[in-house]
Amino acid sequence: MSMRISTCWWNVSECIKSGTIPDLEGIAQFRCYLEANFAPNPDRAAELLAIGRPSAQSGWCGRVWPKLRAIIAICRGTFAASVPQAQWFLGPNADIHARGYTASEGWIGSPYDPLNLNQFKLTKKDVIEFLDVTKDETISNLAQAWEVIVGKRYELVMTTRDGFWRYRIGDVVEVCGFDPCDGTPIISFIERRKCVFSCTRQSLLMLFDSVATDAILSVAPHHIGQVVEFTVIVDDRMLPATFGYFVELANDAGPHSELAPQLLLEALIEYVTNLTFSLEMGRIRKPSINIVAPGTFAEFRQRRLDKGSTSLGQIKVPVVLTDRASVAWILEKVVREL
Repeated sequence: MSMRISTCWWNVSECIKSGTIPDLEGIAQFRCYLEANFAPNPDRAAELLAIGRPSAQSGWCGRVWPKLRAIIAICRGTFAASVPQAQWFLGPNADIHARGYTASEGWIGSPYDPLNLNQFKLTKKDVIEFLDVTKDETISNLAQAWEVIVGKRYELVMTTRDGFWRYRIGDVVEVCGFDPCDGTPIISFIERRKCVFSCTRQSLLMLFDSVATDAILSVAPHHIGQVVEFTVIVDDRMLPATFGYFVELANDAGPHSELAPQLLLEALIEYVTNLTFSLEMGRIRKPSINIVAPGTFAEFRQRRLDKGSTSLGQIKVPVVLTDRASVAWILEKVVREL
């Protein structure tokens, strides 16, 4: 939303100053209610213009709303990609709190460590079992909460107490430890199980949304720069194919950015165990990092909206981009390859 405000900054400021609401799609039936609560406020408009647009400086939200101290958001999995960007906009005086670990089947866990947005204490409201991902997918390989091993990865299986339905959630988690108060497992989300895409025709490499996110976020702060948004494609412009990251930066690229592709490769190897073998066999090369022009992902959303999506706010940039037309379009937006 901050990026959207930045794109329409002058229009937003003028609307606040004059107390007018533009003819936005889908608000006709609500206009009378909105206008009744949207009086002209030239003083506030002047304050905002003095602060400047969101993308111009870090901590913009803290300057606009000085009493803002926290926001609550979903921070696990693919949503983790937005956390550094949100922290950049919020500034040092506002914290991000995880909402919790939920699924359509039920509540899985509550936030555990305020400093780690991907740690959750397992719920006791429903029965959660753990399927060892290194073993056959059979009932005999299910472990109970008191049987799990710290550091191992499991797929979650939930049995709801009210209806006694048993669901395979499809999420792979890692056991981080146990709450010293009651021994409840503390888990962190790792990936969606069997969510893969092909990098080469010869082999199928595992690259989950959270892996792609964790890898780029571990490298970006010191070598790439402040990543606003990113997506990943199968980059086959040169063979063998590889994982192509397309990133939009808030400012200039960081120092020693030429080291970023190698560091990104090392980060991916930590998660994808068979990546080293594929490299040695010549089936994949070092990942590419491509910097796109400012505003690229805002334009991406607008293109989706023009093609029939119902709401700009609901259009998400996928972590893994597979649509050929979109891939061809974003390739044209590259201004620099690291």
